[in-house]
Amino acid sequence: MRRFALSLLPLLLATTTLSGCAEMRTPRPAFSMPLDLVPGATDLVRSAVDMAAADFADQGAVLSGHPARTARAAARLEFLAETLATDPRYAALPPGTILSLRAAVGEVRRAIGLSETTPPEQAVTLLAGAARALEAGRRPPLPAAVFPAGPEVTLRRLNEPGPLPGAAIATGRLQETIAALDISAGWSTLGETTDPGRILTH
Repeated sequence: MRRFALSLLPLLLATTTLSGCAEMRTPRPAFSMPLDLVPGATDLVRSAVDMAAADFADQGAVLSGHPARTARAAARLEFLAETLATDPRYAALPPGTILSLRAAVGEVRRAIGLSETTPPEQAVTLLAGAARALEAGRRPPLPAAVFPAGPEVTLRRLNEPGPLPGAAIATGRLQETIAALDISAGWSTLGETTDPGRILTH
């Protein structure tokens, strides 16, 4: 019995090692997106991309008069810009696409009065919470450290963010780029052929 157990030891060690390697190849994202930002999604990133492209199409015209939708759109953009720039599974995305997303985040932050020094994860959490509060008819928590213009001005800006041409271009380009990579199986890097979106669904 002991001889049988010892004979299984190398197999168990090999299995553990392979499992660890798989986890290293598929690291978790920097932070999670609140699931109510992408309701019913099975692929968080692609759903967020499609919704962002729709929100900011026509320079974000559909956001006018809809402060909760504006808050959610800004939160999704924050998540995408940070995740796609830092998660190695998305290294196949062109640098120009990432840079345009970063610029779009800055444009939206300026439009709604969100401090440029706020960490992305905090921005996502606060914007998602603001959207929930607005839809429930409550006054959203808008801390002055993050929204220095004050709650009244911030609410007006969420209601009327104005034209957002940079966000429109960045999200439209991102949607097209991901579709092209899907068609061409262009996600393969360093010998890996895993589609990253199939992993980032938690």
